[in-house]
Amino acid sequence: NFQLTKSQRKMWALGSLPTHFESQYHCSSTAMAGKDVDEGDKIFLPPSALDKLARMNVEYPMLFEITNNFVGKKTHCGVLEFSAEEGWCYMPFWMMQNLVVEEGSLITVKNKSLPKATFVKFRAQSVDFLEVSNPRALLEVSLRKFTCLTVGDTICIPHSGKNFYLDVREVQPNQAASIIETDCNVDFDEPLGYKDSKYAQYERKSMERRSSSIDSKDGQSESVRILQKAKLVSQEEEDNAARSFKAFSGSAKRIDGKVSASSSQKITSSIGAVESKSESYSKPPLSTSSAAAAAQPQAEVPTYKTIIGDKYSKKKTAVSAFTGTAYKLQP
Repeated sequence: NFQLTKSQRKMWALGSLPTHFESQYHCSSTAMAGKDVDEGDKIFLPPSALDKLARMNVEYPMLFEITNNFVGKKTHCGVLEFSAEEGWCYMPFWMMQNLVVEEGSLITVKNKSLPKATFVKFRAQSVDFLEVSNPRALLEVSLRKFTCLTVGDTICIPHSGKNFYLDVREVQPNQAASIIETDCNVDFDEPLGYKDSKYAQYERKSMERRSSSIDSKDGQSESVRILQKAKLVSQEEEDNAARSFKAFSGSAKRIDGKVSASSSQKITSSIGAVESKSESYSKPPLSTSSAAAAAQPQAEVPTYKTIIGDKYSKKKTAVSAFTGTAYKLQP
């Protein structure tokens, strides 16, 4: 007697249920249907779709692939409510633009299982997106209303009264992936028209300034190195000249012990230099008043010549030899 447990019976029952959902609906924008929900990528399906999905073995959260069979365009999305009219599917207007469909066009809706995204790259369609102070924070908040991303789609992110459109350039690990409860790395390409915009001109000017400043710094450092090298070379030359041999550079000495003329000149010159130096140190600096007085012309002092001094002064007479009278001795 073979008996199944309760969990085994449940798994067998789920295994026997269908897993593929596919249906065709007429599409309309959420604004035209009175459900103005353009943020995010969630659609509105009729209640009959919920009845079919409830009797199927599908993954949650439910993800869908929407296809325009006339042009071969497809995208992926989630579901917000099962409250649309029978035979109709309401979706954001930017999704209709991606699928190239109009109001009332026929689309095909299928359930889909997607892996979790690990990397996504966007490209803004306008350089105005560069004015956003923190685009990564804006994406982190806005992408919470999205369920999946598909390469080739253009998503709409409203911010500060503007709608920013971002092209999905790359998605890993597949061309379409789920972004529900996952850690995903985000990167940005240059926006469309960036090369001719004011932002690119400003970036080029800043790069030129940075390169010119680097070149000037390199030139200054090179000149400083050249000056330092020249100083070292001159100092080495002076040291070598001081160490080199000089003939007859000593002081002369006499045999009789007297001081020679060259040494006496050296002594007198050194004494004079010392005396001049001492006088320069001993003289106090002139104040402003004394300098002004020295600059003024001084009155002449009268001189008087006396005769008495010349009369009674001792006269110095020179002595001359053999100046007396000559006498002759006769025999």
